[in-house]
Amino acid sequence: MLASKSTPPSETASVIHPSHVYKVGSLTYDRRSLGVLFAWLLWGDFAFNFFEQIFGKFLPLYLNDLKASNVLIGITTGSIAGVVNILFLPNISQWSDRIRTRFGRRIPLLTIVAPLTSLSLLGVGFAPEIATWIQKHVTSFLAPTLTTTTLILSFICVFTISFHFFNMVLVNAYNWLLRDVVPQALMARFLSWFRIVGNVAAVLFLWYVFPTMMTHREITFLCIAIFYIVAFMLMCFNVKEGTYPDPEPHDEGSNLFIRFGTYFKDCLSHPMYRNFFIAWVLVTVAGGCSGPFMTLYTRNDLLLTMDEMGHYAAYTTILGIIMLVPAGWLCDRFSAMKVALICLCIMVVTPLLGYIFISSKHSYLTYALLSTIPGVFWGLSGVALSMSLFPDRVFGQFSAGMNVFGCGGLIFGNYLAGLFMDLVHSDFKMIFFWQLAFYLFALLPMFLVYRDWKRYGGAKNYVAPIPEHMLKD
Repeated sequence: MLASKSTPPSETASVIHPSHVYKVGSLTYDRRSLGVLFAWLLWGDFAFNFFEQIFGKFLPLYLNDLKASNVLIGITTGSIAGVVNILFLPNISQWSDRIRTRFGRRIPLLTIVAPLTSLSLLGVGFAPEIATWIQKHVTSFLAPTLTTTTLILSFICVFTISFHFFNMVLVNAYNWLLRDVVPQALMARFLSWFRIVGNVAAVLFLWYVFPTMMTHREITFLCIAIFYIVAFMLMCFNVKEGTYPDPEPHDEGSNLFIRFGTYFKDCLSHPMYRNFFIAWVLVTVAGGCSGPFMTLYTRNDLLLTMDEMGHYAAYTTILGIIMLVPAGWLCDRFSAMKVALICLCIMVVTPLLGYIFISSKHSYLTYALLSTIPGVFWGLSGVALSMSLFPDRVFGQFSAGMNVFGCGGLIFGNYLAGLFMDLVHSDFKMIFFWQLAFYLFALLPMFLVYRDWKRYGGAKNYVAPIPEHMLKD
């Protein structure tokens, strides 16, 4: 066990005692047990990031090779995830906040969905083999005009939906677990190490796996899935949650549909949280929806080889690892809020510079390296900010809102990005203007968040407000 337990307090606040004893709710750590906790959490993060890389990097390239339209690429790589998050995450987040088992409220979810996520990934990777077998033994008799390519695309869509559902639960439950077991006083520094380990996993994938994943598809998917499930389950068995106060009963007559609507009312009722979600959505749409088409821009327009694409991405990831160290320090020193706001201002300018100055492989690499810096600072500061911005007792519910609303933006954003690419006749360089517009739109709501954050105490005295109707529950 990584930590001892005591009587559960009403809140999950963390403190540091002079004797270097760290408390998070009912959990108590000394330096040694805290080091063991961090080691297992970082190991799980390494396995997860290595695992998740293959889905995002493989799918747009493979769909493009199958002559899928840009709209279908956008929907498959992003919009499906958005639909799944919006339909299921509100109730799952509320349920996870309220569940009480002897294993905790997050670990049970992780141990169930991790194997299912791996199986879904294998379905995507082996969709051609499955489709070929079905074509030979089933559709050749029942639907002889149905082509193998159509079947492959159909199976990819089915397994993609499955992957996004289980991965949604996995990603969010993992973030909620961090909030429940990591001392708040060390959160920004831990998150910087968290990102460093994740980026190391990405570098290893990009350098060694990415260049050959199209030519050795089957063995790549199989080995990564097996490694992930073994590594992640080891993390789940070695990280222990504390105990929590009993959850308050649901309102009389409530059900899944009523609580689904209540979820959005709760998350959006306070102006500060509402503006934060708006800014988060706009930034997510700017970067997330442009990602697949940036990949196609580098391959189709700049003529980068698979080796070059993998190595360039590795270089930017290595730079990101280096930048995470000062990013964590700055978030602790000057507050995650200020770092996030400044980075967003810089991110407005970078796409315009990219469109103007990129003309070759080398200029693209220069741009990719420079634009990585504000992106890394925003990513870390945004997550670190959310850890303190939202109320303790309903953190899972509000934290899930970042994905619920972000993925809601991806539903329409990926479709519109694909449509935008079709309208400009696959001039993939125009995706820079997509980024510019949405980063610019995000500035106003983020400034409003900063204003309210100062009003509720700022860096030293901030107290997360809870909507009045929730206090009456």
